[in-house]
Amino acid sequence: MNLQPLPRERRHRADYRDEQEHAEVARILSELPAEHPARVAYSTGARKASDSVSLTWLVADRRDIVQALVDANMAAWRRTLSRQGGYFRP
Repeated sequence: MNLQPLPRERRHRADYRDEQEHAEVARILSELPAEHPARVAYSTGARKASDSVSLTWLVADRRDIVQALVDANMAAWRRTLSRQGGYFRP
């Protein structure tokens, strides 16, 4: 069953991910069984799932998913930096 991105009102207040990263995380976690701790944590808006890197602890046995979550996080940071004009602003 496909996991849907978590709606804003159900996200933990520490969740800083943009909509694109949420969609990617939901797609990645959809590969796991519905009762997997990472899916449960994400779908309930748990603090331990409030960022993509924290989720990697719950899927440490699946290197492919760990890498996909890290890649989703890095892509989001690249989007943020490109909107800001790079690392340093004049």
